[in-house]
Amino acid sequence: MRAGAFRAVSRAAVALCVAGALVAAAAPAHAAGKGWELDALSVPEAHDISKGDGITVAVIDSGIRRDHPVLDGRASEGPDFLGENDQKESWYGSHGTSMASHVLDVAPKAKVLGLRAIRDREDPDYQTWEESMARPNPQTAHAVRNAIHYAADHGARVISISLGTEDPFTPYDEGEAQAIQYALSKGVVVVASAGNDGDGQNLVAYPVGYPGVIGVAASTPSGGRAYFSTVHSYVDVAAPGVDIWGADVRSKGRVSEQGSSPAGALTAGVAALIVAKYPKLAPRQVADILQSTASHPDRHDPKTGYGVVNAAKALRAAGKVKAQPYVLPVNAEGAGGHFGPGDDGTPRRVGQPIDVAVLVVAVVLGLVALGMILGGVLLVRGGRRARRRSPGPLAAGTPPPQW
Repeated sequence: MRAGAFRAVSRAAVALCVAGALVAAAAPAHAAGKGWELDALSVPEAHDISKGDGITVAVIDSGIRRDHPVLDGRASEGPDFLGENDQKESWYGSHGTSMASHVLDVAPKAKVLGLRAIRDREDPDYQTWEESMARPNPQTAHAVRNAIHYAADHGARVISISLGTEDPFTPYDEGEAQAIQYALSKGVVVVASAGNDGDGQNLVAYPVGYPGVIGVAASTPSGGRAYFSTVHSYVDVAAPGVDIWGADVRSKGRVSEQGSSPAGALTAGVAALIVAKYPKLAPRQVADILQSTASHPDRHDPKTGYGVVNAAKALRAAGKVKAQPYVLPVNAEGAGGHFGPGDDGTPRRVGQPIDVAVLVVAVVLGLVALGMILGGVLLVRGGRRARRRSPGPLAAGTPPPQW
């Protein structure tokens, strides 16, 4: 989603243009057919075990169209945390409705609770982060954190967040981090998209970077990282993120899209399958199960985490896990570095290596600037000396200057 006076606005404004947004780029060469993502996640096999019965997944996004045929009466909508009354506009809920459809594709017996906390691009009040800096709107400052609290207090067992900040001026937000810890303490699994800035500055993003969040990268049909997917150490797993067919609010059908947004929503659906079958599992246990059953569980990398999620394997593994309390004391055995109340030792901002190309450009520009400064100093000194050496005719009786 996108974060201070500016933080609040940009989170409501730039959510869709950066981290959780769909990537507006040429579609990659098709390596799989329409609907390939469900097979890639082993969803048909997983449905022999669970279909998400009785689980509510909160989709914190741009709102949803409850009457969309793809949602088929399986969605409801809570408060609009932007405080708007534009739900009847043609563009309303474009991104959120698509994300809800991905959740329900994986967990068809689940219910979706739509909570609006960001704007769609088509919204006349949509702002880029530059615009939000110039015209901040404090009303939307805490939309995401408020939506998280609402979801945790109104029956959601999974929260899907396909949005995020990805610019240098939207840092860690203590209130959002605390809201996520509150949800975790109530047994709510929180899933967020990694972001779409991997081929850009690849900046640290939130809320995916907060402790306790399951971070999801976008993958291709071959299981590798989609070229745009953000690369960071907080990526836990990956899920399909290219050529994904989601609900389209204009046609009332489906449209192809790509981004880490659908990857996060699909993974939230898998989490719903697990929690529906094994409701006493703690959020950290669900995260561990997704990681330990992914495509390369013995090797973590910042591109795809532990690999592509496998819903069927995860469900089979979950049946062998003994449930633990939702919250364990920090530093307790099994608590993990990203779970538990209070300060868990996670840095507020995670430093990342500087891209080599950026570093080279910065060094070159720095040397040029230094050369210009030195040149200017020499010119100034030379001018002063010239003036001193050419004082003009001396007044009568004035002694010559001493050198």
